[in-house]
Amino acid sequence: MSRELLFYRADDGLIATGRLGTNGIFTGLADGKLSPNWTHIVPIGRELLFYRAGDGVIATARIDTNGIFEELAEGGLSSGWTHIVPVGRELLFYRADNGVIATGRIDTNGIFTGLAEGGLSSGWTHIVAIGRVLLFYRADNGVIATGSLGTNGIFTGLAEGQLSNGWTHIEPLGAELFYRADSGVIATGRIDTEGIFTGLAEGMLSSGWTHIVPVGQEALFYRADNGNIATGRIDTEGIFTELAEGGLSSGWSTVVALTA
Repeated sequence: MSRELLFYRADDGLIATGRLGTNGIFTGLADGKLSPNWTHIVPIGRELLFYRAGDGVIATARIDTNGIFEELAEGGLSSGWTHIVPVGRELLFYRADNGVIATGRIDTNGIFTGLAEGGLSSGWTHIVAIGRVLLFYRADNGVIATGSLGTNGIFTGLAEGQLSNGWTHIEPLGAELFYRADSGVIATGRIDTEGIFTGLAEGMLSSGWTHIVPVGQEALFYRADNGNIATGRIDTEGIFTELAEGGLSSGWSTVVALTA
């Protein structure tokens, strides 16, 4: 799988790329500049979808294994999507205020094709893809639901349940990692192909991480205020192991890892 990451700063469009090794060591690759104010950057394989929620403008691009950025295509979608979640090469678009969803696909040339539309419950704060299963979570009350997204863009609900409230980050790392930025508390769990959640382990990390980016079973932890980074790994039993620490530039608003 790919191990490259893109760092983006929304206020001025600066970008940088890097690579995370399986030993948790980060290596910088390249720097550049894009348009400012993208609100969502979504990895689909080696391609990326850039979306601006205020006006629906989109652009697509590709990053090679040397971290070099190549623009592909431009276009427009509906404005106001709060979540855009990649599931393979398909995408789920969701609006938290009204629950409206739409699905689409991006090919390897960066061309977007719409697939289907529908509606779910409103108010989900986190939507995370684990394979083709999606976990929906509400931070205010801990309610969860799961569903699957087919390659035809059709969404199917699977199961419902309850977790603790207040998780600020939920990231797929083989086992799923739940993190609270205010306290550093973590928990891990697993979701099977039927959408059933099983808790695994609990623990504690440093508080204040603003970004947690999965790269295979490893993860990059980043603090936007001071640029501190740390890396770690979660095994199949949900146990977290710290790997390395370091520092990057502060102020990155988006950090994403390529998925292929």
